Amino acid sequence: MSLLSQPAHIGKMRLKNRMVMAPMGVTIGNMTEATVAYFVERARGGAAMVVCNVMGSGRFESTEHSIFFNEETERLFAQLVEACHRYDCKVCAQIMTGVGRAGGPSLLYPVPVSASPCEWKYAPGVSCHQLTVEEIHALVDDYRKSAESAVRAGADAIEVHAYGGYLTDQFLTAAWNTRQDEYGGTLEKRARFLKELIDVCKAVGGTDFPVLVKYTPDHYVEADDGHRKMEEGIALTHLIEGFGADALHVDAGCYENWYYAMPPAAIQEMTLQARSAKVIKQVSHLPVLTHGRFSDVEKAEAALRNGVCDIAVIGRGLLADPELPNKVLEKRIPDIRPCISCNEGCIGRVCAGKPATCAVNPRCGFEDGSRDIPPAKIPLKILVVGAGPGGCAAALYAKQAGHQVEIWEKGLAIGGSARFAAEPYFKLDMHRLLNYLTRQLERCQIPVRLDTEATPEAVQAYHPDRLIWAAGGRQLRPSAIPGLDGPAVYPAAEALRNLCDVGDRVVVVGGGMVGVETALHLDRMGKEVTLLEMADRIPPEPGFIMNEELLQKQMRASHVVFRPETCLRSVESGLNGSRIRAEFHGRQEEIPCDTVLLAMGAKPTAEQALQDYRGICPVFCIGDSFGSRKIIDAIHDAYEAVRNL
Repeated sequence: MSLLSQPAHIGKMRLKNRMVMAPMGVTIGNMTEATVAYFVERARGGAAMVVCNVMGSGRFESTEHSIFFNEETERLFAQLVEACHRYDCKVCAQIMTGVGRAGGPSLLYPVPVSASPCEWKYAPGVSCHQLTVEEIHALVDDYRKSAESAVRAGADAIEVHAYGGYLTDQFLTAAWNTRQDEYGGTLEKRARFLKELIDVCKAVGGTDFPVLVKYTPDHYVEADDGHRKMEEGIALTHLIEGFGADALHVDAGCYENWYYAMPPAAIQEMTLQARSAKVIKQVSHLPVLTHGRFSDVEKAEAALRNGVCDIAVIGRGLLADPELPNKVLEKRIPDIRPCISCNEGCIGRVCAGKPATCAVNPRCGFEDGSRDIPPAKIPLKILVVGAGPGGCAAALYAKQAGHQVEIWEKGLAIGGSARFAAEPYFKLDMHRLLNYLTRQLERCQIPVRLDTEATPEAVQAYHPDRLIWAAGGRQLRPSAIPGLDGPAVYPAAEALRNLCDVGDRVVVVGGGMVGVETALHLDRMGKEVTLLEMADRIPPEPGFIMNEELLQKQMRASHVVFRPETCLRSVESGLNGSRIRAEFHGRQEEIPCDTVLLAMGAKPTAEQALQDYRGICPVFCIGDSFGSRKIIDAIHDAYEAVRNL
């Protein structure tokens, strides 16, 4: 039996296994029937406990992205608890005091509130409002009311939110807490606010009521400016033990290095949460929980085996596949739909003010059935053109709905552009998605015709009832630039797949994600790389903030010469090397090189596909056929296409 499958205890509370759902948020706003369905889906999927995020006060900050208890939402939360208990799944209310300096203006002040007048994270030079002692007491009173609601509704435990640079952590941290009263100064005084919150939970729930504390022993900020280092984190751990906590939920990082909190795909190694948790487990007698890309259950199992933690907390992985725990228990690991850690569907959408979902699970956030694909009343003959993630997903959704489906792929393997995106040394986990799709196509017995190009004549002969066009775009190679047909010029994607010879001196043309990732990958291989981009920044369109911050860190740490505002004018290929001519602010220059790699984007094919095939049958175009897009777009397009067949 795997360690993940074994039971665990937090105080007197027994967990049926060691897989707990992280407080990934209410994907559709405050407490509704859909919220209940969202959490219950994870309970049904085998999680030992779900942790629900609750805003403990609406006095100073908005409550729109968390559960906030009132008469109606407490009733719904009680329904949630009752339903989860039917699956022997515990429910923990993680109650937070606020975002503080890392959020927007307060409801009462033109700036955020915080422990002291520290700098507003998003407005350098602007100070936060220091909460008065009376306002702190009011926050604690509000916290008590929220805890009482949680306990009345039947919650099995409460987790005190005190991590990641949010408001409670701002009280704990010298970098943000410069108070000189009973809530500031020494670590013990800075921890007074946290102690009062723990006291509230114990007073409301009872001495034996399980109280967890999620906190950050080490912020992993290099500067010696008051951010917590591990030595102080150990001291804080002993304080929390003395305050009466029953378990420690260990996190890492803060808003100054936010990518540590929800590690993007580019963090392949075991995350810093594991490093911190291993230390805390060695110095504490309490159960230790931690997280960090444990959707890869092999990593979670290793963390338990190596004494990193006692309980694995899984967030994004349970959005991607609510059945993950059951699949572990049933030894169906290859059938777990893998989280790709893109942060685009979950936290990225929340930060954009949109409902959260999941890139690889379009049903996430719609567990109430409002977006389900209906079973086929009359099975249709579906032809999917293109075997990238969107095409594979479309075929699987169509087959599951009861249709007859087949895939045509002009290449020699499934995966489409995702096969190239999975090749950089910092993106290898992407292969888990390709392996999953391959296995599911085989399990569903969906024919995949490789080396098969769609033409109007071939499609007409096949006689499909519907065509799903998932063939992507065609790589741009502008004829106006002389030399792009030369022997030293290749698509960047082919270089990533080792499908072309790449010399020691490389020029990458195009500073989008394909170009940047190719440049970073080749730099790691020891190549001398220059990247040219016409826009004034690289990449021209920044991604979600935590992904972007990590990418910029990687770029700064590399040896790649990044050249924004630089246009390629020509390529000259020779037997003894090549050179490119480029223009920067009207000045022309030559750059010697051995290989030129093109990452200039792709031409959409959707319009042409509609012209060529809609006379044969209805056509649904998805994914990159509309232009360079992301996996979330391709898979969600596929889902909607099948819903509307």
